[in-house]
Amino acid sequence: MNTQVPIIDEATTLPLPLVLLPGTLCDERLFAPLLERLPARFAKVLPIRDAEPAAAAQAVLEQAPRRFALLGFSLGGLVALEIALQAPDRVAGLAMVSSNARARAQDALQRPADPLEALTASWPDCVGPEGRANTVLRQTLEQMALDTGRDVFAAQEQLVRSRSDKRGRLCALCMPVLVLAGAEDRACPPAMQHEMAEALLDAEVALLEGVGHFAPLEAPDAVAAHVATWLGRTDQSHRITPDRARKGGNMTKTETSAPKPDQPMENAVHDGGKVLQVERRDFTELVPNDRPRVQSMRGFDPIYTDIVDYIVRCTHRIWDERDVGLIYTHYTHNCVAYTTLGTMYDRETHIRDTIQRLVEFPDRRGLAQQVIWRGNDVDGFYTSHMTHGQGRHSQYGMYGKPTGRTFLTRTVADCMILENKIYKEWIVRDNMGPIIQLGLDPHAFALEIATRKLDAGQPIMEVVENRRLLGQYPPESEADVSIAHSEDEAQLLRDLHHIYNKRMFGRIHEIYAPNCQWHGPLMREYYGIAAVLQQTMRLVALIPDGYFVPQHISSVESEEGGTKYAIRWMFDGHHLGYGSLGSPTGHPLSVMGVNHFLIRDGKIIDEWVVYDELSMLAQIKIAELQQAS
Repeated sequence: MNTQVPIIDEATTLPLPLVLLPGTLCDERLFAPLLERLPARFAKVLPIRDAEPAAAAQAVLEQAPRRFALLGFSLGGLVALEIALQAPDRVAGLAMVSSNARARAQDALQRPADPLEALTASWPDCVGPEGRANTVLRQTLEQMALDTGRDVFAAQEQLVRSRSDKRGRLCALCMPVLVLAGAEDRACPPAMQHEMAEALLDAEVALLEGVGHFAPLEAPDAVAAHVATWLGRTDQSHRITPDRARKGGNMTKTETSAPKPDQPMENAVHDGGKVLQVERRDFTELVPNDRPRVQSMRGFDPIYTDIVDYIVRCTHRIWDERDVGLIYTHYTHNCVAYTTLGTMYDRETHIRDTIQRLVEFPDRRGLAQQVIWRGNDVDGFYTSHMTHGQGRHSQYGMYGKPTGRTFLTRTVADCMILENKIYKEWIVRDNMGPIIQLGLDPHAFALEIATRKLDAGQPIMEVVENRRLLGQYPPESEADVSIAHSEDEAQLLRDLHHIYNKRMFGRIHEIYAPNCQWHGPLMREYYGIAAVLQQTMRLVALIPDGYFVPQHISSVESEEGGTKYAIRWMFDGHHLGYGSLGSPTGHPLSVMGVNHFLIRDGKIIDEWVVYDELSMLAQIKIAELQQAS
């Protein structure tokens, strides 16, 4: 069999190349019996010598074809899983042989530093009952251990110790997967194999009776049969959806940047199993009754098929279908919601606020615009859900006497969710828009809010020191990108730091497309770089000492091409500039906002900006009232 893998440029070339990764103290001899039994195809065994999973994965990717089937044994399976999560568009199929997705157990025994001694110590756990008497098998393993050497073995052991738990990330993998192990494997027992298979979207499990850890050497015929079937599935899948990276001529995010090793790539999609995207779909397509679940959703109600379906459907059920009581099953009792006009600290306050809004605006509708998300059902999900709210002011409520006028406003709700319940939420609603559209006086309304807050004992916000500058030094030259999950996210944070904190507004000309569109507060709609420049400077002009602090960022690849990003941020400073809030007062201001971006070919095509000018005005009124008292 030809074991040299060329770089294959034609996306539909079949059969796909096969890359094999051996385990600890193993080399290409581990796979020799398997390769002899497989139908002819290009194959290559690549060694693992790095001491850190991400580095080992990158080393393999540098030597691998552009798109390939990937089989990893034991330690090689750990690295194969890392590769599939880093570069899902390059891995057409994944086989996990005698491996698992867990972190190393804290009570795992330390093995001897000498390779041969380590093999001898673990021999009872290495093979099945029949294999323990197989002298040829043992000699093969001993020779591979001797040839590995102490240095490579030490690096392999360090890699095993440093691996992270990836069970929560398995739901991101959409390619055909084979989970294969011996039924007598003590190192990676059957329970671990079923655990992986249940979390994966397209996995088949094979447990070989009487076989231990070294299945490729103990039962090569059985292993070859299962691997051949898996390769057939992989080739067929590749034939149907060849190289998604070539569609539309755009690079996907996974090709242009590698995520952090410990961060999930749950946003991957595949034909027939996509996590929903809101754009370009009618509402009935967003909440179908017969759609199968396409994402691991442990603890979620059966009606929800993925996290986007969850956030869109439950919002509609609560607000549009008036099933307000669902808040009891969709929010924790102590859920904290940070809004632009105050904070809610419990579920009952959520229910009361929802009922009051629905009574005042009986025909209110919230139209989902987009959901940008990340996470999984183990660590929790984070969603940034943008809606357009519209309705008619026909009843008494917080806005006073009914005006009969209609309103349209933009809101973003960022939610942290685990097992069907939202436990933390940030609601950024453009409250100033409805005030103006209903014909109310913003200053009088803000004064009412301020009076209520002051009577309730809420003190004036204090900004003791401008955090943008340290003493007399200029702003930090480099942005804090610690919240980014990819280089693309980090670059966007750097650009915003240059614009908002370093006041280098000229960067806007570099990163926005000439035909860009800007969607802002009060439902403002502007086109072109000059308009973006003016509207961006407008906020900074109101708070010229303001400090821009991103608090969360997430991103998903868009079906329309490019990538969408959501950034939640704070902008703190003092009212020192002229603008819609009136003459400068010098009072402290804290602005909570969310921006959504669509970036394609390195340029911002669309930007949605949501913050609340009514909240800013109310803060000024609170300060004035307290100052007067």
